[in-house]
Amino acid sequence: MSVSLILLEPVNNLGRPGEIVQVKPGYARNFLIPRGLALPATQANLKTLEARVRARARQSEREKEEALALQGRLADTTITVAVRAGEGKIYGAVTAADIAEAALAQTGEQLDRRRILLHRAIKELGFYTLTYRAHHEVSIELKVSVVAR
Repeated sequence: MSVSLILLEPVNNLGRPGEIVQVKPGYARNFLIPRGLALPATQANLKTLEARVRARARQSEREKEEALALQGRLADTTITVAVRAGEGKIYGAVTAADIAEAALAQTGEQLDRRRILLHRAIKELGFYTLTYRAHHEVSIELKVSVVAR
């Protein structure tokens, strides 16, 4: 026996938002529905889902436009992070939070530290090119210069 549900959020190994899936009644009753991840697949919920999908698409388009504008503003900008250092090595490491803080101070742009992709810890002075995922369709290259104080 299974129950038809409409997914509201992505669920690993099950599906993406908007999909209608078949699951066991206990999984639906005890996990998916109480956490707001799914709704029963009724006609009323399908209409609600369509409205929600349209609203999410408009929101995503606005976020994409904002990300493209941010990309234009940061195109020729180098973010300088000043750290304590000795002989080319820095004490500790430069984190995504440090970069976001420096970007706010220098450009006035609020960057989400969780979207700054550091492939490895920055532990030396120098120039780095990092990726900032402003939107799932827009990636911005951040130029970061790590200098000694």
